[in-house]
Amino acid sequence: MTASPQLLVSRVVSVLVLFAALNATSLCGASALALEGGPLPHVGKATLVIFTDHAMDDEQWSALVRELQRADVRLDTSVRELGGGLEVLRGRDLKVGIDFAQVISVQVVGDCTLLPGPRRAVNGALGWVKKVGGEIQPFIHVSCERIVEMLRPIALGMDLDRRDTVMAEAMARVIAHEWIHVATQNSRHEKSGVMEKEFQVSDLLTDDPVQRRGRAGREKKHTSGF
Repeated sequence: MTASPQLLVSRVVSVLVLFAALNATSLCGASALALEGGPLPHVGKATLVIFTDHAMDDEQWSALVRELQRADVRLDTSVRELGGGLEVLRGRDLKVGIDFAQVISVQVVGDCTLLPGPRRAVNGALGWVKKVGGEIQPFIHVSCERIVEMLRPIALGMDLDRRDTVMAEAMARVIAHEWIHVATQNSRHEKSGVMEKEFQVSDLLTDDPVQRRGRAGREKKHTSGF
């Protein structure tokens, strides 16, 4: 099925429209949907508006913004649709009447505080988007609960700053995966890299200069999501 070639979001989007669309969009399941279509035309600077259902302290927030901007720089040369730059805003900081070139809403579900803990089974997608009327919608959902469960075993011995960084890296990886689905209007996955269908811990932290990857290939993988 080929997606229509219109832009996901009009060139000028008001915050009121964003809230209305967000409230009208329901969560979708973890399974991938079949959609094959060409990329949308190159668009300008994107704005990720991030909503959380648990409070995120300033240190966590700063770490997430930093990692999202790093991800944007890395993906700029490989994903043409993401090359216009990136702005990251907290949902609580939105003001009525502010206009954006391209808005993507990110709903973060669960507590993003990483604490050490035992290894547990993780079921379900780490992130997902929804297709409506043949188009992938610009509403990304991220499960902090599942990401935390994956990372808990490696958090032992990490100080607070390090845990915030590791969690931010993993969240940024999941958001980037879904962002590419939205920007390219394509649900296909690749055998390696940010568009893998399933992630393990080393995939979430693949760009971390400190994290050891000696366990790569022996970890259980978990659905990155669609």
